[in-house]
Amino acid sequence: MEDWKIIGQSRTGIDLEVQKGLLEEIYQIPAVVVNKKFSAYDLGSWELYVHKDNFEQADLILNKQ
Repeated sequence: MEDWKIIGQSRTGIDLEVQKGLLEEIYQIPAVVVNKKFSAYDLGSWELYVHKDNFEQADLILNKQ
């Protein structure tokens, strides 16, 4: 995922899916949620990524929520 930056992490990923929907549907900012959990031991997290060109705008949007 070259040129994509992580903008959020979560243990369940549900909140990241909501944030992804907000970014994509209202602001037309492409976003990707990636499951980085190791399921056998419930370790790791879910991660939300946006392209580096949209990072600052997405960060402002998500941090004012």
